[in-house]
Amino acid sequence: MFSAQSSPKTRRAYSRLALLLAAVAGAVNAVGFVALGAHSSHMSGHMATLGESLALGQPGTGWLSAQLMASFVAGATSAAALLDASRHRVRGRHVSALLLEAVVLAGIGVGMAGHVGVRAPVFPWALAFAMGLQNALVTRLSGAVVRTTHVTGLLTDIGIQLVHMMAWVRDGLRGEGAPGLWHRLRDLPSAVQFERTRLHLGLALAFLAGSTLGAFLFLRHGAVTLALPCAVLGVLAVLDVRLSAVPSASATAPGR
Repeated sequence: MFSAQSSPKTRRAYSRLALLLAAVAGAVNAVGFVALGAHSSHMSGHMATLGESLALGQPGTGWLSAQLMASFVAGATSAAALLDASRHRVRGRHVSALLLEAVVLAGIGVGMAGHVGVRAPVFPWALAFAMGLQNALVTRLSGAVVRTTHVTGLLTDIGIQLVHMMAWVRDGLRGEGAPGLWHRLRDLPSAVQFERTRLHLGLALAFLAGSTLGAFLFLRHGAVTLALPCAVLGVLAVLDVRLSAVPSASATAPGR
């Protein structure tokens, strides 16, 4: 997906795909929290909740967290299996996973619309499954460069990369003085070595935008809000069919 073997045009296309998926994940997480009181991809929190319940001798309070983690893993496993099945395709390798996520989200939307106010556990299970599927899809195909369903890793990478950017600007000042500093600052937004930094910043902002829009729309329109991420996933599936990519080791290695 983001391999060095891919053309710049293909990498840009898949970067846009990742940004849209991050917005989808933000919207799905926001809807899940507003409607059901649970984040569908916050597995660190669910693991902590399970640990706390076990420490207190109250395993029942962490049972839902355990179920959500299992659903997330099931989604990730499904994505890996679908990618393995389509790894020899030149086009549309991600279509099956994208459409499966869309079908799951559509099913949740229909179920929630028909049971307004009901917090049946199947809804958060399905949301966690969808987020596990999406996270595995993007992680596998980006060689673990990109995450779209949570921002902890993104913010960590951004912090590290900001130091690299400041060092790059500082080196320009040391080497060429004020003109070097100006050139580095001018070139910073387009410097090829910070392509990943720009992508990670974009992913974090896209997740925030999706979360804001998802919560805003759900509070006003209810479960029909999930039609928007379903539509985005459908469009991405169509675009993926039109894109061709050179298979990378991360995309073809079954053990990754």
